[in-house]
Amino acid sequence: MTKMKWRLESFSPAKVLALLTGVSLVMRFFSFFPSVIDHDESTYIIIADALRHGKVYLRDVIDTKPIGIFVLFAIFQSLFGKSIIVIRVITAVWIALTGWMLYLAHRQLIKDSADVTTNGAPIATGIIYVLIMSAFSASVISPNTEHFFALFSATALVLILRYESAAWFLLAGLLLGIGFMIKYVVLFDALALGLFYLWMQIMKKKNWGYWITRCILLSIGFLVPFMLVWMYYRQLGLEDTFMFYTFDISRKYFVKPPLSSYFIFLLKALARVLPVIILFIYGSVHWRKLGLRLPLLAWSWSALVLFIILLPGKLFPHYFIQMMMPLSLLAGSFFDSRHSPGKAVAWIRNPRIGYTILVLGILINVAWQKKRYFDPVDRQKEIAAYLNTRLQPGDIIYTVDGPQILYYLTGTKCPTPYIHPSLIWNDDNNLVLGIDRLAEVNKIMEQSPRFIITDNNPKPTKIMKPMMEKSYHQVMTTGKRMVVYERN
Repeated sequence: MTKMKWRLESFSPAKVLALLTGVSLVMRFFSFFPSVIDHDESTYIIIADALRHGKVYLRDVIDTKPIGIFVLFAIFQSLFGKSIIVIRVITAVWIALTGWMLYLAHRQLIKDSADVTTNGAPIATGIIYVLIMSAFSASVISPNTEHFFALFSATALVLILRYESAAWFLLAGLLLGIGFMIKYVVLFDALALGLFYLWMQIMKKKNWGYWITRCILLSIGFLVPFMLVWMYYRQLGLEDTFMFYTFDISRKYFVKPPLSSYFIFLLKALARVLPVIILFIYGSVHWRKLGLRLPLLAWSWSALVLFIILLPGKLFPHYFIQMMMPLSLLAGSFFDSRHSPGKAVAWIRNPRIGYTILVLGILINVAWQKKRYFDPVDRQKEIAAYLNTRLQPGDIIYTVDGPQILYYLTGTKCPTPYIHPSLIWNDDNNLVLGIDRLAEVNKIMEQSPRFIITDNNPKPTKIMKPMMEKSYHQVMTTGKRMVVYERN
């Protein structure tokens, strides 16, 4: 019997998609089960469910993000059900699809100078992206806006590289515009791809009318989703509200941390993906062997994304996820068959060694996720189980400072439009939104919530505790901090 040789570079695009999907699902498997990994995901789930039941975003339910992520989650819930596990599975498949689009983009970038059917670099790009989007840090494991807008940016890149028809450029702009309505930082993805396209046309010495027409179509497509959302709020009489949350909030969101905070943020972010950074640097040093197209795109895209990551000064770890696309593109070029690395690193490209390291890395990550997400007691499910045996129709609860997923798990409504507790209790968010904490708490308490859940955060405790002492008593404690109170 003939011995089969596993040559991943010879895989068809369909097989590559299947492989990336399998790797993503396996690596993320044990993260599918907990109720909460990060509170942002809980907010998306709750607001999406509210939209499905006729609530209006920015009026009945409020957050600081554009409407896109909530509409996307509402679509998932409508098509695939309300299970949190389903959302996590969709996220894993979504990441695989994004990795696949980067694989296709890499193939297009090298097709003029290499045989893409025998070159391992494109599939390496896809695998690298899936690996770093599924490994260890909770900031990349929990579904967030950065996970979802990436697919729209990567798909737009493929369309720009692959097609010349004006209709495809309009579609590429539309995809980037949809991504923009998930998170406004996609503007910098669009800027990077647009500038790169201009550079390619100049190098090809295309007629200026040819490329300017396509740039205009890109821009028109990009603006369409925003204009549709603006018109939606305008006909509801909420144009000023939409403008406030779109422009005023974005402007006020900026802070100025000390320079050391930027340094620490970058150091931690780069350390989490250190092997990929090393491969990225290798590709940058040896760019002449690859041609300028791919490195130039990766450099300019990385620079623009890094700028918008750092500019607001918030420095949340999940912001760095946007960098994963350009990093993966150039890091994958280490496996390009057009050049041979030196002996010091050539062993990585040995299939036996490389595949062994890959499998071991996946297994280690799976074991870590089991220990981190699957094995611990799910405190949120524990509280929800307690509440569900006691709640009566019409009862409401209030989670003072989280976990807000309890509204979803108990089928109750949040007594305030501000689903994410940090909008009320975080000083920066509170200042930007102009929320009167005491007035908002009074509105909540006037609704006489049956149960109040606290996490012993000193800010809400200072305001809420005097109100609760007369009318509530402690009925449950779980973990080190979570306390449930019931109305007398």
